[in-house]
Amino acid sequence: MNRMRQIRLAMSSLMALSVLVCALAMSHAQDSPGIVLTEDEFERQAVTELDGCRVSLERRKKEAHLLHFRHDCRQPLEEKLALLKKMLETLVPDLDDRKALRTLFVGRLAVTFPELAQRVALAASQHQDWDYKRAWKESGYSNRFFLQLISEQGIFPELQDMLATLGFEVQVASVEKILMAKPKNIPFGPWLLEHGADPITKLPFDALTWFHLESMPKNSLITPSEK
Repeated sequence: MNRMRQIRLAMSSLMALSVLVCALAMSHAQDSPGIVLTEDEFERQAVTELDGCRVSLERRKKEAHLLHFRHDCRQPLEEKLALLKKMLETLVPDLDDRKALRTLFVGRLAVTFPELAQRVALAASQHQDWDYKRAWKESGYSNRFFLQLISEQGIFPELQDMLATLGFEVQVASVEKILMAKPKNIPFGPWLLEHGADPITKLPFDALTWFHLESMPKNSLITPSEK
């Protein structure tokens, strides 16, 4: 009887260990998704999936200076940036070839990097010069204002730090197609209200966004141990 009990306890322990190993494996797979390279006559892509949601980093052959990052899946900023780094290293492994990169297009900021869009909208809500009525009347005003806010230090330090490890300095190149709304009509509106945004003021919260990449001297590269 004691022998049977020992066997059952051993089996239970083995099953528990198996569940733990599977959970750890799944967690690791989610943290480090497999990346597949695809190529045709027009472009080269690094592609992966997160719970069935497609992520890609694209480089057109006729625009070798430009990268297009497509990521509208739910994932924290830190993990998105780690994935972007891995995809860039996979797509452009040659360091000399990487020096040709000049532009990173991320599409809609609020979709690709919602945390950064939150910061821009909050900065607008706290800025004495933001005038949403003027934005409707004056062509280019909202673009200039959004570009000014996102260019200010502190809006995207995580992106700067990540790209620095790959040898790039980064700054915002341009924005367009600004979206404005009251907090109640913004996806992260409750967060804005919690941080003091005026509920009746329309705020800029999204834009198509291009970042400019500039290669740093080799001896300026930042390694993880230096951070």
